[in-house]
Amino acid sequence: MPGKVRVFISSTMEDLANERQSVVEQVAGLGLEPVNAEGLLPNGASSWDLLADEIENSHIFVLLMGDRYGWIPDRGPGAAMDKSVTHLEADLARASGLPILPFVKRLKYGADSASPDAIRRDNFRKEVGAWEDGQFRAEFDLAIDLGRKVREALQGVFQDTYLKRAVRQKELSTAPSPQAIDPMPPVPLAVPGTSAGSVLLAGAGFSISAGYPTASSLAEILGNRLGLTLNGSEMLARHSFAEIASFAERKMGRVALVGVIRELLDTPIPVNPTPAHILAVQSFSTIFTTNYDLLFERACQLTGRTYAVATPHRPLPGPAAVTIYKIDGSIDDPDTLVLTHHDAARAATAKAFWEAVSGLLNTHGVDVIGHSIRDVTSQRLLSARNLSLPGTYVSPYLDELDAIRLETYGLKGVVETADSFLNSSKST
Repeated sequence: MPGKVRVFISSTMEDLANERQSVVEQVAGLGLEPVNAEGLLPNGASSWDLLADEIENSHIFVLLMGDRYGWIPDRGPGAAMDKSVTHLEADLARASGLPILPFVKRLKYGADSASPDAIRRDNFRKEVGAWEDGQFRAEFDLAIDLGRKVREALQGVFQDTYLKRAVRQKELSTAPSPQAIDPMPPVPLAVPGTSAGSVLLAGAGFSISAGYPTASSLAEILGNRLGLTLNGSEMLARHSFAEIASFAERKMGRVALVGVIRELLDTPIPVNPTPAHILAVQSFSTIFTTNYDLLFERACQLTGRTYAVATPHRPLPGPAAVTIYKIDGSIDDPDTLVLTHHDAARAATAKAFWEAVSGLLNTHGVDVIGHSIRDVTSQRLLSARNLSLPGTYVSPYLDELDAIRLETYGLKGVVETADSFLNSSKST
């Protein structure tokens, strides 16, 4: 199963609705899985049992403390404790050993401090403030301020920090015993894509769905390592990942830069191929990808398919059931990684590699999945493809601006998830 870090978001509802939504967006934007009461579906259990199960199966607990203490249940589980639901959730998270990240809203001058709810609120704040077990704490004023602070705190999941170590320890303590996985039977190669003979161009969407950090997260964390925190996201937003990586290589050296990338891809929870990865290697004999990770290789292993990997500046491999062209290199071979502008220029000189890629795009249609096609390399690839052959662009969301971009590359937009598209393709 995918290895996404699950982040439970706890707070009172009425006074922190905007703040909760901001946190949900930031958690999802990092490639983590937000778990919040609004998003929980009924499963026949009582409300508390459902919440408790979600907390115990999460990895991080984000506690938002606002103006109110919150509703105190007068019957059912927890009623005898005379505590609010938010307080009960925090108690359970702490008892379950989850790292807890409290974010406390600054109270306005003259705020109520005498009512029973306010007294309980202030006592709860003092209790949390007295915890001496390595908890991260921060104050906030506005929802946008809170979102930024939560994002900065959760970036620690991908770095060698207390938070990453705590999540990894939680996962190790609760993970089931490993079981042998039987190889899945191979699918005949006559089924690829919506049109026979298509190749797949796979982007970051595949990796993010599995649990790897987003490209923007990689850029932000790398920028923070370089001390580019002044004007933070504004500065980083003006520059591409390649520009930030080029600056990092100049400042810290190549070995250190690669080390940071490997650290960020060493997730606290093992990242495994998603159903989309499995379906992709069963449905396509040729896969182009800009991802550094090894998920397509692992999917081939799980399905019993032979595979070969091609990267710039490496000899082209022999025939296999699936050939994976890793356009930007592979994390298990640091010399092949395309991180900086210099790397991209060097990779562009790999004549045999690009001739093979161009040849395939001249004789095969293409299905683009999980890729924004906004980077220079993918645009160059699609610009050179045979436009008389079918091309499909799969995304859960498409708008009028996307239509203009897709027309340039002769691609037909399909509003669908990778899983559903590949499932339907496999069954045709």
